[in-house]
Formats: sequence, C-alpha cells, structure tokens
Amino acid sequence: MGAAFVATLAGHFTLERIGLSIPVLNDVRVLLFTAVVLSFLLEQHHAGEKGRWLDRGASRALYPVLLLLGYQMLSASWAPRGAIINDVLSDLVSMGVLLVVYANLAVWDRDRVIKITFALLYVAGWLYFLYAASGRGHTASGRWAAFGGGPNVFVRVMVLGIFAAAYFYFRYHGKLVWLIGVPPFLVGALASGSRGGLAALGIATAVALPSLWPTIRSMRFVKAVIALAILLGVLWSLIGAMVTDLLNNRLVATTLQNRYTSDRDVLYEKGVEVFTERPILGSGVHGFYAITNLGPGERYVHNLPLAVAAEGGAVGLILLLFALWALRTEYARLPARQRSLESRAAAYAGIFVLGASLFSGDYYDARLMWILWLLAAIHPASEIIRNAGSTPLKARHPSAP
Repeated sequence: MGAAFVATLAGHFTLERIGLSIPVLNDVRVLLFTAVVLSFLLEQHHAGEKGRWLDRGASRALYPVLLLLGYQMLSASWAPRGAIINDVLSDLVSMGVLLVVYANLAVWDRDRVIKITFALLYVAGWLYFLYAASGRGHTASGRWAAFGGGPNVFVRVMVLGIFAAAYFYFRYHGKLVWLIGVPPFLVGALASGSRGGLAALGIATAVALPSLWPTIRSMRFVKAVIALAILLGVLWSLIGAMVTDLLNNRLVATTLQNRYTSDRDVLYEKGVEVFTERPILGSGVHGFYAITNLGPGERYVHNLPLAVAAEGGAVGLILLLFALWALRTEYARLPARQRSLESRAAAYAGIFVLGASLFSGDYYDARLMWILWLLAAIHPASEIIRNAGSTPLKARHPSAP
C-alpha cells in the first residue's frame, strides 16, 4: 500500500532533480513500480483464494477506465511524426498498473485502503508545506512548490491534505486536533498561486456543501471554525505578508490587470482546432504537441477532456464519458445514506482533482482522480451485505457529512 502511494505521488520525478544521474534508474518509477508489482503479487500469493479478484462491481468500475487507457495507447499508431510517444505510453501503462493494484486492494478492504491513503496524503501535505515554508522549491516568481514539482502539483497536495484533515475530523467524531493541518495547507494552496487549483477547491467545496450542511448548522462546527480562525491568524501573522504580496502579483496584477492566462486561451483554441481537423479518431497521443509545435513548455492542452478530444477524437471522448458514467453508476449503486464516510470523502477529493485537471496537467496528472473515484465506486461484498438491512449512515456515524 505504501509503495503504491509513493509511486502515485512521485509522478514524473527523476533523480536529475536532486543532482543525480543513474542510467535506467533516473526515472524513479522503474524502482517504485517494480516494488509495487512485486509487493502486490506477494500479497496475492499469501491471500490465496481470498486474494483472487472475483468482484463484478470492481470490474464494472475499472474496465471502462482501462478501455480508455488502452484506446489512448492504440492511438500512438496513428500519431504524427514528431510525437514523443514513449513518455506518454509509459504514463498510460503506469496508470493502468496503479488502477489494477488499487482496485484489488479495494476489493479486499476498501475503507482501510482509503483511510491509509488519506493518512499518507495528510503526511505528504505536511512534508510539502514544511519544505516550501523553509524557502526551498520556490519558483522565480515566488510561487510555492516542493521536491522538484511545480506549483500546480503543490496545490493539489495541499488541497488533498485539507480533504484528508476533514476526513479524519469526521472519522474521529469531531476531534479538533485533526484540523490543525487545515490552516497551513490552505496558506500553502494560496501561496502556490495556482488559479486553477484554487478554482477546483471552490468547485469541490460547492459540490460537497449540501452534505455538509447539517454539520455547518451545529455548534461543533462553530467551535471548529473559531479554532481554525485562531490557527490561521497565528500562521498569517508569520508569513501572511509574503503570501499577500504573491497573491496581489499573481491574481490582481497579472490576471486581472494584465489579463495573463498562462497561454491557456491559446492552448484551448489550438486544442479545438486539432479536434476539428481530426474529429473521429483524433491526432493520436502527443499529437497535439507535434501538430501545434508551440514549444517545449506547451506539450499538452492542460485540460483533460479537451486533450482526450484533440488526441482521441470523438471515440476518445465517448470512452472518457463511458468511464466516468461507469464510476458514477457503481458509486450510486448504494443509496446515499448507506455510503461510508470513506467512499464519500474519496469521491469529493476526486472531484477536486477533476477540477484541477480542467486547468492544468496531462493524462498522468489525473491519476489520483481515477484512483480516488475507483476507491469510492467499489463496494466490497461485505459492505453491501452489511447495509442491506442496516440503519442509515448518519445513525451509525453522526459526525459524518
């Protein structure tokens, strides 16, 4: 489980980012995914018959996503000259491996897997925040980042850390100690200067608000808000001036006054053009970069649906919608009041990653969206049997949203 999470979080990390160069092993995924596969096979061997994947619900949730990834790999066969397909194919294969591993883990003990995942996200949030707060990893413009990743990666870790803190707050019946991480993570998200990440946080919060409403009206929520306000005030007194200057420059001067969009308008326009030129099958993976030739810094559209449309055409879009529909259908197989807290927390966190993927990132940067939604959608047989005649979730977990 730990190896799978580290492999997921590592992304495109290479040893060159920390000044090392080792042939073959420069891409840390070589070692990490070897460890993941070996650990998974060993776990299956020890589990014996129980380790075999017999869950039809997991198959219905996973296979449409794998079908989409398979089609994207197949599209490399008609990608234009100049398309660098090796990197994209390795990303797609890596995602497929992670999804298969997480799906099997979820069948064995879904809620425990989600709990461990959120615990690791919470720890990762602290590591990233402390690293950036120490003054390391910042971009030339002062935006916060960490461990060689960009600000758009940093904001995702910060916000997912907030989701993890909220999950443990509800999981342990409103213990305020779990909310200690929310102010630092929120400040870190703001300091990243990622407009798309902050917009995605707003989208996910708006979606989760209806289920949070009963909690918002409680006195316990008021106490939590007061505690958070105090912690945020103390933290803001220490680094607030620096964050304020960054936000004024990034959001006010750059965005509102100079109308700077990080060339997203150009990328989206070009993405639509590539799609309209090849509307059925698309240009093939990495075809957007090969056709538009916008430079090494603009290798993809920075919008997941548009990227699938441009490089996979209408067929790719249909497969994307089918994968999302399959996950939504499996998630909704249990009535809302019978879904576990873990399932709903994973679903809301996945919505955030989807929102962020509308503004930045490539296919591989959406991996946590697929993983979280897969975990939310898979209902182990034990949960379905337990809930068949059980009381509603709120009766069993009064503090759950």
